[in-house]
Amino acid sequence: MTRTLAEPAHRPASYYQRDWVRACAAGRSYYSLPIAWDVEGPFDAEAVRVTLAGLTERHAALRTGFRIRSGGPDPDVDQIVMPSLEADLTVIDLAGAADPGASADAHIVAESQRPRVLDRPPLWHASLLRLGPDRFVLALFVHHLIFDGWSHGVLHDELVRCCRAVLQGRPARLPRLALHLADHTAAERAARDAGHERWWRERLRDLPPLAPLPPVGGRFICAPIAPLPAPAAEALRRGAAERGGGLSTALLAALLLARRAHAGDDQVVGVTRAGRDRPGAQRVVGPLLDHLPVRVDVSRSRDFPALVADVARAYREALAHQLPLGRIRQVVPDDLTARRQRLFDTRYNYLPAAAPLAATLSAPDGRTVRIAARPIDPLRLSPRHTEDHPEVLPLSYNLRRDPDGTLGGDVCGHDGLYPPERLATVAGEFAAALAEAAAAPRW
Repeated sequence: MTRTLAEPAHRPASYYQRDWVRACAAGRSYYSLPIAWDVEGPFDAEAVRVTLAGLTERHAALRTGFRIRSGGPDPDVDQIVMPSLEADLTVIDLAGAADPGASADAHIVAESQRPRVLDRPPLWHASLLRLGPDRFVLALFVHHLIFDGWSHGVLHDELVRCCRAVLQGRPARLPRLALHLADHTAAERAARDAGHERWWRERLRDLPPLAPLPPVGGRFICAPIAPLPAPAAEALRRGAAERGGGLSTALLAALLLARRAHAGDDQVVGVTRAGRDRPGAQRVVGPLLDHLPVRVDVSRSRDFPALVADVARAYREALAHQLPLGRIRQVVPDDLTARRQRLFDTRYNYLPAAAPLAATLSAPDGRTVRIAARPIDPLRLSPRHTEDHPEVLPLSYNLRRDPDGTLGGDVCGHDGLYPPERLATVAGEFAAALAEAAAAPRW
């Protein structure tokens, strides 16, 4: 049950939020990001409620909904930020299930697809699942309109700090927030630079054709990319560094080669950026992510090392003229109406190695609680494709480097364009291009 204590504040939505909300049918959306933790030790629902209450009070995104302004042919969207509300927590006992862990995973998959009414925050909810004596899963389901991958790390860190404070009977000690989501959004909407805008007009003139959009309906599915061993990944990194790039640059070059037979020589790829460059942005919970269009003509590179150098140069130039993607769309010379406002049809996201999210908490009476991030298999989620998701693209490549140096990830697509067998072929083509590049003697 949601309870508000005062009138909400109205703030401009980001470009990303605006476009998504305007595409929603009847103000509803289904796309939530699930995150979960395994908890071992004396843990109870009251500790969870106190922790979630503190995080909800601290982060405006967790108290935010959205509303389309009335009137005008091109209505804008406001964030509706509640001054206070109660988190939506459900406690479920799965200890009697035949396989409590499998039941918890099934619950996570099902709850991640719960529809949201966007003008009724909170746009997230939580479940505390009891698996047995002193064994729990805490799961949060947060809509992508108020959350991103970076926010996951922030929330984990602060959830651990808050739980430790509850166990020790003291207030949580959290870093002061120097920046809030509304500050970031206001700065994004105000971003103007005549020189950068001229550069993007020229850079994105005569855009290459796009793959068709998937039909509404069906589901988003993923196919795993065969892991690249740590020595091969390191060889790629070293070779890319010699040509002015990094491992991410080499991966993007391999993606362009793998897609060449289908997409042609002239390709534009949307490279995901965390959007955390501004001071204070690292501690914000909210969707600060954006995409940087990187355009490369593969035919101009004589071999793979030369392509890596060309990709590195194209990325540096795009970064030097960085503007919000929503603003870039407004200044490109091509008419984007027929393209459904799309500059690219392939998204690329690389995540470097990160330490496992785990912590052991001790209370003054000697009790110990262990909290560890619970892996959620992206291949099982398969969210619905509804007309409310304007960011949908035919393909998204998600690459991750594990702490041991192994490189892996998945390719996501829509089953209306990429049935499982075809998507597996796409993932295989990329893995083959990657392995061939890493093994090339010229590196």
